[in-house]
Formats: sequence, C-alpha cells, structure tokens
Amino acid sequence: MAPAPPPPPPGLAPARADAGKTLVLYYRGARYEVKKDRFIIGRGKQSSDMTIKDANVSRQHAMVECLNGQYFMVDMGSTNGIEFNGQRLQRKPIVHGDVFFICDHELRFVTE
Repeated sequence: MAPAPPPPPPGLAPARADAGKTLVLYYRGARYEVKKDRFIIGRGKQSSDMTIKDANVSRQHAMVECLNGQYFMVDMGSTNGIEFNGQRLQRKPIVHGDVFFICDHELRFVTE
C-alpha cells in the first residue's frame, strides 16, 4: 500500500469544491466570466477588467485572485474598501452566491 500524500503546506487554500466550473460575476445585469488569475475591478478603463463608473471607486479597487484553484476577493488598497455582509474586508475566499459591495455597487458571484 502506497503511503498517503503529504498534507498541503500551511496557509494554502483547499481545492475548490466546484472545480471545473466557471466563476461568473454579475454586475448591473452584465455577466463577466472570470478567466484570469488576476481579474481587476475598478474605475480605470485601461487598467481594469471590469469598470465601475464612479468617482468613489479607485482606478484599481479590487481583484479577484485565483490561487491553487480557489478564488479570493482582494482589496487593492482602495480608499473606500470592499464590504461583505456589512463588514469591510481585505481578503475573502469567494463561494457560490457571495455578494460583495464596492461603494454602493453590488457584485454577485456564482459558479456555472
């Protein structure tokens, strides 16, 4: 019998339960497939993958980052931050159905 594989290093996220599915972001009725390891959300048209037209949103406000198959919502040092369930956050794993707010803008994530 082969020995069990070693446990993952500390601090690494577990593999996604929805592996093989696409992470989709819905914003104001538009659908954005997250197909990059670093998907940038912000006010800057040239510097963002998804643009939010609002002076309160930083040019590069937030990032959806994929590490080891797990997606995270990450604040990129913005002035006004990201909220989830009424709490400001720096980084959070994204799960199906999560709703984040950048200022008053609702971002809903689903896996399809």
